[in-house]
Amino acid sequence: MFNHVHLSIHSPYHQSRGCVFFHSQPCVQNPAAMAPLQRLPVFSRFRAWTRKCCCQSAWYFLLLGCLLSGRAEARGAVAQDSLLHHLEADISDGRLDHFRLIEAAFVLSGVTQADTLALCNRWYEGILEKLRAFRFDASDRIGSASTVFAYLHLEHLVHYKEEATTLVDVIREKRYNCVAGTILFNIICTDLGWSVDAFETPTHVYTIFPHYTREYRIENTSPMGFNIMANLRSYSQYLLRYYPQHRAAQIGLDRIYAYENDNGRRINNVELLGLLAYNQAYFAMKKNEFGKAYEYVLLAQKFNQDSKSNVQFEIALYFQWGKVLFDAQQFRQAFTVYADGYYRYPDESDLGQNCLAAFFHSMRLYWHNRQWAETGRIIQELLVLEVLKQEDSARLQQMLSAWILYHQQRRDRGGLLESLDVLEQSGADMGGWRQVRENAMNLPN
Repeated sequence: MFNHVHLSIHSPYHQSRGCVFFHSQPCVQNPAAMAPLQRLPVFSRFRAWTRKCCCQSAWYFLLLGCLLSGRAEARGAVAQDSLLHHLEADISDGRLDHFRLIEAAFVLSGVTQADTLALCNRWYEGILEKLRAFRFDASDRIGSASTVFAYLHLEHLVHYKEEATTLVDVIREKRYNCVAGTILFNIICTDLGWSVDAFETPTHVYTIFPHYTREYRIENTSPMGFNIMANLRSYSQYLLRYYPQHRAAQIGLDRIYAYENDNGRRINNVELLGLLAYNQAYFAMKKNEFGKAYEYVLLAQKFNQDSKSNVQFEIALYFQWGKVLFDAQQFRQAFTVYADGYYRYPDESDLGQNCLAAFFHSMRLYWHNRQWAETGRIIQELLVLEVLKQEDSARLQQMLSAWILYHQQRRDRGGLLESLDVLEQSGADMGGWRQVRENAMNLPN
C-alpha cells in the first residue's frame, strides 16, 4: 500500500510560519503607485547613445533575437544541455571557477549553445562599454550606482512581467522580474568594481549596496526604487499585498519590513543565481514538467543551499514528482526523489513514509530480477536516512535472509559476504549467522 502522498496540502505558496511567494512574484507592479518614492532624473545622454548605436547594431540584435527565440527554452532533460552540464560541474564545489557570473546567468536563462552565449556576452559587454564611458566619479559611488540604475531602467529593464525571470527575457523584450533585475544590476556593479550583495526574503529579493558604514537597499523592480529605506512605509505597503489578508493583519504594516528581514538572509551573487534556477524549476512545474523542475532544483541547491523562499516549493515538488514516478512504477527513481526530499527535510515524515513505500517496491522488483548489486546500493542509501521503524527493519531483514540463502545456493562468496554485511548494518542480531559467515570465507573467490 502506497500511503501519505500529499499534493494539495503541500502547496508551493504557503508554509506554517507565513506566506511564501517565489521570486516570480513582484514587489512592484505599478510603478506609479510607488509615490512618494523619489524619481531619479532621466539622463538625456542615454537616449543619445541609443540613437547613435541603433543603426550600427540593428543587425546584431536582430540576429541575437532570432537565435534566442529558437533556443531560449531547454529541450528535454536539463543535464542534456552541454553548457548547463558544464555549469553544473563548475558549481559542484559551490564556486564558479570557469564561468563568469554573467555567463552563468545566461546559461541558467536557457542559453544552450556556445554561439548564442557569445552573442549574449557581446550584448552585455556593450552595456558595460556604454556605462564606462560615463567616467564615474570614484568618490561618489552612490551617485554612480544610481546612474547605472537609471540607465538600466530606461534602456533594458522596461516592462515588468511576473514570469520574466531570465536575462533572455531582458534581451528579447526588455521584460524582467525581481530576480532578473537584481541579477543584471548586481553583476554590472560587480564588473564595475563595486561590491554588492542581495537579500532574499520570503517574498522577494533586492540589492544591498554597502557604502562605508551605510547600506543602501535597492528595489530593482521599479525605476523609483534606488533607496527604499528613505520611503520605508511606502515600501512596506507594497510588501503587505503579497501576504494573505489575515497574515497581513497579524503582522501589521509597521512590522512587515522587519518580518521580511527576520525571515530572510543576505546572499552573495552566486547564491543569487540560484534563485534564477529555482524560478526555472517553478515555471517548469507549472507546466507539469516535474522531471525538468527537479533537475533545476538540484542545480539551484548547488548555487543556494539554504534558500529561505523556496522551502514549500521544494517539498511540494518532491511529493508530486515522486508520485508521478511511483504511479508509472518507476519505483527506484521515486525512491531517489523521496530520499532526496527526506534527507533535506527530515521533519517531513510523509516523505519518509513514501520513501519506504518506493523502497520496498524496488526491493521486490530487484528480487524478481535477481539484481543483488542494485539491492545492495538502495539499502545503503536507505540506511543513511535512518527512517526505518522496528517493523520496517524486520521486513528488510527477512528480505536479506532470502538473499543470503540465494547466494549460498549459488556458492557466490562475494554476494554472500556482502549480504551478511548489509544485514549486520541493518541492526540484525548476527549471532545465528556466524557459521554462515565462516562457511562463506571458505568458498572460492
